[in-house]
Order: sequence, then structure tokens, then C-alpha cells
Amino acid sequence: MLVPHLETRRVVFRTATPDSADDLYDSLLRAGLETLPALDDFRSGFEMAVQEDFTLFAICLRSNGRFVGFGSLRDRDPAGHLKMGISMNTEMLSYGEGAEAMLLLANYGFARWDHIRRVYIESTEASIARFGAALSSLRSEVTLRDHTFFRGRLWDMHYYAVTRDEWERGGAPVLERLVPR
Repeated sequence: MLVPHLETRRVVFRTATPDSADDLYDSLLRAGLETLPALDDFRSGFEMAVQEDFTLFAICLRSNGRFVGFGSLRDRDPAGHLKMGISMNTEMLSYGEGAEAMLLLANYGFARWDHIRRVYIESTEASIARFGAALSSLRSEVTLRDHTFFRGRLWDMHYYAVTRDEWERGGAPVLERLVPR
């Protein structure tokens, strides 16, 4: 049985609140995944999302409590699919801290909802390099060519996934070694 951990030895998840909208907006702008609406429109949408079926965590460093980004779980569907989003200020991270946050987030999705069969993460070339080696263990599901427009051009959208079986065999045991005892 999976445990919905909220921290490793180096990373801690805290529940994000409606007051987190501006920080999330800035984080998404830095990540460069997509064009964002005006800040006021984003704030309104953020408040509705937090009240609905949307899980959002503020990601902090355990050593000093410093906020370094956000992780989200959204678009859960009856087929057992879930989208995972992560946006972190990589300049504030030591090697491996971003990967630990990704492990925590994927694990939380599988542990929280028993019917989830597959967790997806999506990225463009604008932000894919920020993931470093963290995406290398995930299966590339599809690349949609010229799928999204922002920063004045079209970008390919890359979709990666991990299944529950893959997670339970590989990801969960790794995460269990990283959580504090």
C-alpha cells in the first residue's frame, strides 16, 4: 500500500492557498510552459481551481523552509488518468531536490486515489531542460508537433507517463529510501 508522503529528507510539500496565486503565476512564467492570462484573470481562475478538484502544493526546502516552487495534480478522470505539473526555481535547488519533488508528487497521486492507473507530465522544449535527468526514467507517450503557441512561436508538446505498476515496482521503493524515519 502506498503512503501519501509530503516530505523527503530535503523537500517538503505544504498546502497552497488562494494567497499563493501570484507566486504560482511568477513560477509558471519562469517555467515557460505556456502563455498565461492576465494576472487578475489567473487569480480568479486560481481561486476556483483551489476550491474544486485540484491539488496544489507549495514546495519548500526542508533545511530552511524556503519556498522553491509548486506541484499540482489535476484533470483526474474516470479512466484513471491524472496530470501532474511541477514548476520550480531551479536556481534555488541543489542537485536532486527537483527529482525528489517529482517523486513525492507522483507518489501522492497514486497513493491518494486508488483508481489512478497513469500519471502524466507534459512539457515543451522551452522548459524540458529544467527537468534534467528526472524525465529520463519516464516513458515518452507522445509528442504533439507545433501544438502550443507562446513567446511568439509554435512549440512541440511532449507527454510523459508512469503507470501504477511501474510506480509500485520502481518509483515507490526509491521514494521510501528518501523519506525521513
